[in-house]
Amino acid sequence: MHMSVLDLQYNFSGLSLKDLLEARDAYHFHLLSKANVVGTAVGYYLIRKTDPWPTKSGESRLGHGKPKTPRTLDNSEVRDYSWPCVLAFVKKWAADEEFGPAGQYDPSQSLPKTLYMQDGRAVPVCTVEVGETRTHKVAEPVWGPRPSHPLGGGCPIIVERQGERRSATAGCLVTDGFTTYALTARHASGDVGTIVRSVLREGEDRIGVSSGVNLMRLPFSEVYPNYPGRRSFSALDVGLVTLDRLEDWTSNTYGLPALGPMADVHEGNLSLRLIDQPVLGYGAASGLIRGKLKALFYRHRSVGGFDYVADFMIAPGDGVETRPGDSGMVWHLDVTPRDQRVDVIPLAKRDLRPLAVEWGGQVLGDTSHSASYAVATSLSTVCRQLNVELVTDVGRGVSGYWGRTGHYSIAALAITAVRDPKLKALMETNSSILSFDLDAIEQSGFDASVGALSSDDKFVPLADVPDEIWKKLPKSSGGRTGGRDSSGGGGMTNGPEHPTHYADIDAKHPDQATNLRELCRTDPDTYLTIEAWQNYYKRLTEVAKAEGRPKEANQYSNKLKKGLLPFRLWQFFDTMVECLSRSDIVGFVTAAGIAAHYMGDASQPLHGSYLADGDKYRDGPRVDADGNAIPYGDGVHSAYETKMVSRFASTLLPEAVNELAAMNELRLCKSGAQVARATIELMHVVAEELPPQKILDVFEEAGGGSKVAMLKAMNDELAEPTTKVLAHGARYLALLWDSAWFQASSAGMQPASPAKLEPKDVRAKYIKKTFVPSLTLDEVGDVLKVATHSPPSGWHP
Repeated sequence: MHMSVLDLQYNFSGLSLKDLLEARDAYHFHLLSKANVVGTAVGYYLIRKTDPWPTKSGESRLGHGKPKTPRTLDNSEVRDYSWPCVLAFVKKWAADEEFGPAGQYDPSQSLPKTLYMQDGRAVPVCTVEVGETRTHKVAEPVWGPRPSHPLGGGCPIIVERQGERRSATAGCLVTDGFTTYALTARHASGDVGTIVRSVLREGEDRIGVSSGVNLMRLPFSEVYPNYPGRRSFSALDVGLVTLDRLEDWTSNTYGLPALGPMADVHEGNLSLRLIDQPVLGYGAASGLIRGKLKALFYRHRSVGGFDYVADFMIAPGDGVETRPGDSGMVWHLDVTPRDQRVDVIPLAKRDLRPLAVEWGGQVLGDTSHSASYAVATSLSTVCRQLNVELVTDVGRGVSGYWGRTGHYSIAALAITAVRDPKLKALMETNSSILSFDLDAIEQSGFDASVGALSSDDKFVPLADVPDEIWKKLPKSSGGRTGGRDSSGGGGMTNGPEHPTHYADIDAKHPDQATNLRELCRTDPDTYLTIEAWQNYYKRLTEVAKAEGRPKEANQYSNKLKKGLLPFRLWQFFDTMVECLSRSDIVGFVTAAGIAAHYMGDASQPLHGSYLADGDKYRDGPRVDADGNAIPYGDGVHSAYETKMVSRFASTLLPEAVNELAAMNELRLCKSGAQVARATIELMHVVAEELPPQKILDVFEEAGGGSKVAMLKAMNDELAEPTTKVLAHGARYLALLWDSAWFQASSAGMQPASPAKLEPKDVRAKYIKKTFVPSLTLDEVGDVLKVATHSPPSGWHP
């Protein structure tokens, strides 16, 4: 039947956001009275992906008959001809014929296909099957590579309440003009004065207290006075944490570019153009997450006749989905020009704008295609209601990718110094498994690497395995798969892995005129042995007891405090050679990559000194809150090796590359004992280049603590020797790799051709406790291979 010019014809494409909200509000009780409906939203009509595209004018409006298959969020999409509509989410799909006398449902339970308004407007209804709504259990913070410094968006927020541990995500920094706060989820900010903690590389620590300023909900009409929304609340669920030290924070978000200006969304500019736009965020439970804005003003959860409305409903992209523990996370709108928004544009160069604060999520979809959808509130709304402004300039020079320093840097630098062409090709091919390449942060591959690291118990680059995996409790004890610690909790754990990272060998030997480091250099066959080191710690214990220093005596008598770093690298050399003898390239690369961490430790002056975190027997100029003198240099370890190096990495690393290029090649080691001797030499070289006492003096002269001005003062004084220290670490790491490779080749072992290894195969190696097992000084001697023809004295620089 043909329509005449007098017949009423609806132009759905001309409907505005306000039209949709008015129609939903008018029919709200009618829609929600259906037992099958779990929620509604406004957006664009979803077209089944299997539906053909229209081939002639009008076909998109009339459709292609009545499909029998349920429309779901997984099997449908927004197309360029999709109408504005009201979305009705139902537990179970029901075809038209299932309603009525012959069907199984009462006709009154049928959803209308169009909502007709009194003024003649009509709004289509798109019915979508989502199954029963479900939620995930709260997840622990993601165990990816965690920054050492500073704190920022994406870091965990943790509080203890009524014997229960609650976690969320730090979204961003905001200020009321006087105080700067971390914005997070209300349930994890607590009552006024509640202690709030977070987690960095070194473990869990206090970051501040709850300000008591928070929002749970507000009447929708108060938040959006020009939009209809009877008997509904705008869900907010945000709280502010008063920070102890602003200098510990950056306004950036981990894994994302420097924070851009806020996407200021309000009634005057909010429109359906936001639908299907890409967003990104970094949650403490899930890591880096991608998504798309699927709908606006998701209305759900009726309580006492009132409903809750979320500004945005966000569908997950490929990969990781949001989970509880991500609440408080800020979603960033990707406004990179559409013709540039392709995979070759690295994340670091994308134009991202903070858009919304996540406050919850729901698992929607059937059992086989369920997904976790985030619900979020406009960040501009949150700031307006809390009377705060977004902070974008705190620690702005600090890279959002905090993994570029320390052990990662030394591993990446070392690849450039490898001599054997075949070995160098192998390490270059697998550089993303070992570390973050020096240039990769600016390449598209780094985006994917961060995403791959973002899931709990997934692959961690090898240079970070000792800290991120081995120095943690095992999974069965609440830690992570592969953890080797045996005691402690709450981020402060201990076990046999810990003493393998250092060796306090610059203290005077009780029975000699010099220190153990110098003795191991001049007479390594006598002093670079397990027996000699056991005697060294025994004598230090006896002297400490005799001189009335019980804490020091306990330290040197504790098997978990007897540093053995050179012997740990001896152990790694043996493992690398053994793997090559079995043509186990996966094992070789895994051991070589992890060894980067220990050689990095050996190249850090404070890891080889009794002054590792200050001189505990000397009062410094600073005093604590009670007026007591703080030990001289207390806090220097973190301030120098973590915070200073991290903050100024962008200038330190290029200089380290130049320093490394100018250094001569070292003599190859022929045994594990010679590797231990080379490690002693490295510890000597860096201590001469940058004496631990000088680091302490500069730290105290700059005022101590961790303020930006103090870190800059330290960098001004220590930058030049620090670049040389980094270069020496990479130089000796390359020596270790080349030595093991050459040793295997000289023994007739023919290493396989360079191959790209699978992260899952590498991970399968390092999560085994038997792979280069963590042993104390009293235990490690049983596994070290002694080559009588290649004693430690046979190597010299």
